Amino acid sequence: MTRDEAWQVLGLAEGASREEVSLAYRELAQMLHPDKFGENKRLRARAEQQMRRINEARDVLLKGGGRASHSGARPRGGARSGSGRGGAASANSPEQIRLEAEARVRAAETARLTVVAQARTMRERRRSMGMLAGGAAVVMLLCSRMRGTIGVLAFSVASMLVVWSIVDVVSLSGQISVLQKRSAELLRQRDAAAKIAEEAARL
Repeated sequence: MTRDEAWQVLGLAEGASREEVSLAYRELAQMLHPDKFGENKRLRARAEQQMRRINEARDVLLKGGGRASHSGARPRGGARSGSGRGGAASANSPEQIRLEAEARVRAAETARLTVVAQARTMRERRRSMGMLAGGAAVVMLLCSRMRGTIGVLAFSVASMLVVWSIVDVVSLSGQISVLQKRSAELLRQRDAAAKIAEEAARL
């Protein structure tokens, strides 16, 4: 993973401070943790894969690993302390609250876009499976009028395809529903964090 890719995975602009990287990592790790997807094995597997990317992105940015950036940009030396307004912010100061809320906004939006992309992929597969089921059903109908071993064999294969496709469509529909709920939850978290950041900025 390059540094450019690591910034994108964590939803950060290039040159963000070590504190911002750590905050983004923690927020994303909480939002995309496999436990958020219950007992759904497929979604948990996807979440585990995403967690590996998040962990790798953190290591690249904080430990200096990763491949050279395609853009040729060099990593900025040293970490910035505190916020862009200068100085380190105390743990409970409005500035620190704003920084953490903004990190939560970025993490929620990055996680939401990841979930939306997964749901889009599953909808495309569900559509393909539906078309396969329809085609196999037509073949079944045609084969039911055929006699002999070939007709029986073709009918059996087509019927298995219909059953397999329908089962997959039902399974994908359940996964899409889970992802849609998770996306809505992340959207609420993003908006709530944005309000906190706005209020803290006024203090």
